[in-house]
Amino acid sequence: MNPIPVDSRAQEIMNQVQEATSSPKVTIVTDKQGEVLELAVNGPMRKVVDLSELTYIAKVISMRYEVAGYHTILDGLQMDVGIFKNVFALSTMIDDDKILIVVVPKTTDLLEIIHVGETVKDISTSPLENLIEK
Repeated sequence: MNPIPVDSRAQEIMNQVQEATSSPKVTIVTDKQGEVLELAVNGPMRKVVDLSELTYIAKVISMRYEVAGYHTILDGLQMDVGIFKNVFALSTMIDDDKILIVVVPKTTDLLEIIHVGETVKDISTSPLENLIEK
């Protein structure tokens, strides 16, 4: 039986998320088709999220990036935050072929989860003052 090869970029992303926040979380790295490359569940998230839904969530989020060029409008989607009944779900395109999904309890500071996306993508989502007319 051959072991499944480890996707080193996906593992690197998982490590960055672990370093960026200590919040309980579900971290998923998928390819553009929604196939799970890496998955980690820590803290009490097993009680908050139905683990059987994780592969479905990965597929649905990946579809959003391809539908009608959703990730390319308004000069490109940096990240997306879904607000659900009990959790926040952040998703962001990492490479041309990888998507990061981080699900945290709603008790997590929303700015903390956004900072995770900024750290992994090496971007800032702060408004650009020089582009905003006053």
